[in-house]
Amino acid sequence: MAVDRRDWPVLVRAGLWSIPNRASAWAFVWIALALAAAGIAYGFVNPIGFVGGLFVFASLWYYLSIRWVDRHGGWD
Repeated sequence: MAVDRRDWPVLVRAGLWSIPNRASAWAFVWIALALAAAGIAYGFVNPIGFVGGLFVFASLWYYLSIRWVDRHGGWD
């Protein structure tokens, strides 16, 4: 039986919006970290690239949302 996501806090629902399962959520964490690393690396070429480092906050949001779901009922 599917979990009723309406019971999740708003920030968790927003962070995991349209993400179907835990594996996909972890993929988003790693993609956001890769984009942050790429942005920081490009920042040494063009200073505006450092803005890409803000993706680290997206990966943190995904991680904290995954952790909340794991501790409060799971994915199924």
